[in-house]
Amino acid sequence: MNMTKKWTPVRVGAWCVVVVAVLGGCHAAKSRDAEFVPFPERVSIEEYISRQLPEISSVAVPVAAETGGELTVMGLPYVQVCGTGDTQGYRLVGYTTVAPSMSFERLEKLVTENKPDWAVAVQVDKQIDRDATRGIQLIDNYGGLVEFKFSEDFIAVRSRSACLPTDKPLDDPGQFVLPSVEEAFPGVPVTVSDNTNPDLHPLPTLTLGDQADPQPGAQSGAQSGE
Repeated sequence: MNMTKKWTPVRVGAWCVVVVAVLGGCHAAKSRDAEFVPFPERVSIEEYISRQLPEISSVAVPVAAETGGELTVMGLPYVQVCGTGDTQGYRLVGYTTVAPSMSFERLEKLVTENKPDWAVAVQVDKQIDRDATRGIQLIDNYGGLVEFKFSEDFIAVRSRSACLPTDKPLDDPGQFVLPSVEEAFPGVPVTVSDNTNPDLHPLPTLTLGDQADPQPGAQSGAQSGE
């Protein structure tokens, strides 16, 4: 059955609050029995921004293409301070985008077929959550992830890096230049939601001493695979 729905500005506005609420906990996902690369051996936040972040943005494009080619940006990327002491660094939260829905099986196939080389695991929720969504996560070997949230009305995509090292000052998240919407999604029709207005929706902060790495452990209702 074709689950693709007409995606209009009215639908985007109506689902804006729903998507934000759904994605509020998306970064709690963890890979089962994961052993992540130690902090000093990880790529720098600068390399992540220049190399991996563009690939993360591109994984949303096939999803949008499957349902008409249009993306809605509902959250801008930002950098947070993370860790403490020798493991203090920065974490980057990428763009939040939404596209019209499709069947979960088709979404899983698209994600698997377009999985970037850095994704060492694909984690799929076995069951529908209480908020009527199911998730698919691409996880890298540092503990970062890209999450696809499926519902009958939208597919939402968001990413979060692990805590990454840098040689730059550790008290200025704003020093990094992040890609614009046009740079992140070249050639793709993009609508920017009012939800990205930082005056209305201040970016969250992560204070020193917050956990630098995801903790090993199983996520309920998920399975891991290569």
